[in-house]
Amino acid sequence: MTAPFGLRALATVPNPSLSDRGRAALNAALVILVFATCIAWVRANFVVYDEPGNLMNPYIDVTTYQAAGERLNAGHDLYKLGPGDRQVLPWPGRYTAPLLSPPPIAVFWRPLAAVDWGFGLWVAACWLAMIGTLAYLVQRAGLPTLALAFILSHSIGEQLAVGNANAFAPLIYVLAWRWRDRPIAGVLIAALVAVKLAPVVLFAWLLGTRRWRPFAAGVVSLAVIGVVSGLGAGFGSYVEWLGTLSGNTATPLSLSGLTGISWASYAFLSAAGLLALVLGRTRPTLAYEIALVGAVIGTPALYSSSLVGLLALMAPLAETGRTALVWRSHRTTSAALPADVRAAEP
Repeated sequence: MTAPFGLRALATVPNPSLSDRGRAALNAALVILVFATCIAWVRANFVVYDEPGNLMNPYIDVTTYQAAGERLNAGHDLYKLGPGDRQVLPWPGRYTAPLLSPPPIAVFWRPLAAVDWGFGLWVAACWLAMIGTLAYLVQRAGLPTLALAFILSHSIGEQLAVGNANAFAPLIYVLAWRWRDRPIAGVLIAALVAVKLAPVVLFAWLLGTRRWRPFAAGVVSLAVIGVVSGLGAGFGSYVEWLGTLSGNTATPLSLSGLTGISWASYAFLSAAGLLALVLGRTRPTLAYEIALVGAVIGTPALYSSSLVGLLALMAPLAETGRTALVWRSHRTTSAALPADVRAAEP
């Protein structure tokens, strides 16, 4: 399997001129550079939020989720603000409802909204999931991950500053790849689909690779989430959510926004799903990566912070460990790899 971005040779061949101390120092410098850049972007976002006239606040998306949970706890309308409801960021011309996501995220937030520490718990979980996944990929996939993370540093920083549910996407995608032969992979994908919709394209990857148990578990999990959310928010909330879609416009970063073609994002999502389905049997790794790109890019609600999901493109490379960061000259032989990863290697 070739490393992304053509960095395989650079990433897998240790520099013989470097001592163990020099190699460790260079690796540490690169890791610190990438993580510090991400944190600097977090700070930059907070500075912008504090500017006069800016209606955004740190963790603005967490506030949106909290407000949705509070409305359900108070027996109020989920997709309309009423007297006494917590205010959320208005964005005339972009959307009209106080919540863009389907009901499951609001139902999940009901217990969090009922306690004072729910907000902080969510923020801490976002940071742990984002930074932890990045650290794992950096160590296991090495230089290619550092390069990709540096490119996506603005997106990572913005994601950590807003606390959107997409902060968990890289972790879920990586685990879905690692546990792709287990039913839990389908369960994880279903949980993300229930909140973000576009990751449904990962089901095409499961189908294409003939992973029937994870696929079945995902479908069942999605149905269970739908029923539980209907009980927690009222089944009519799904109808209300569908009614809000006409008031949403594509973001400038999305394919629909860039091209002015309303269905462009959905076409990209569908094409990615079809390719993943067709290639799944012969090129399972490529099928996963195509489906992943489709899940991230194939939505009209694409923001810079949403791009963090692309970090999971490193998951297959991280599993092999062939480009892992080398802190000493001695390297341990990789453990046995799954059949579909071995088949992808030269």
